[in-house]
Amino acid sequence: MKLINYIKGILFFLVPFIVLLFIITIFYYFDLLSNQSIKYFKIIILLLSCLSGGFYIGRKSQNKGYLNGIILSGIILACFFLINLFLGDLKWQVIIYYLIIVITTTIGSMIGINQKK
Repeated sequence: MKLINYIKGILFFLVPFIVLLFIITIFYYFDLLSNQSIKYFKIIILLLSCLSGGFYIGRKSQNKGYLNGIILSGIILACFFLINLFLGDLKWQVIIYYLIIVITTTIGSMIGINQKK
């Protein structure tokens, strides 16, 4: 699979992720959302972003969509791991967060390759 497709898949992950987090931040700034609801919205935003990136990579792959989803999630995890390495320590919550990324991106790519047919 071409490298450009993985870069576009990362963009299909990052654009919704950043835009939706920005919107949630604005809502939180104006006290429209509580601290507890922000936690849930962050997980929902992560799921939607991973699904969109995985869906795109699955649509562009010829076969084995799950493998391309795992590769894309590995790229995303490497970026998050580097950020986490500099900002904090590795906790079990972060490992669960990483597993959610892998599973959701893989499911999104499997859905994407099945929608192509």
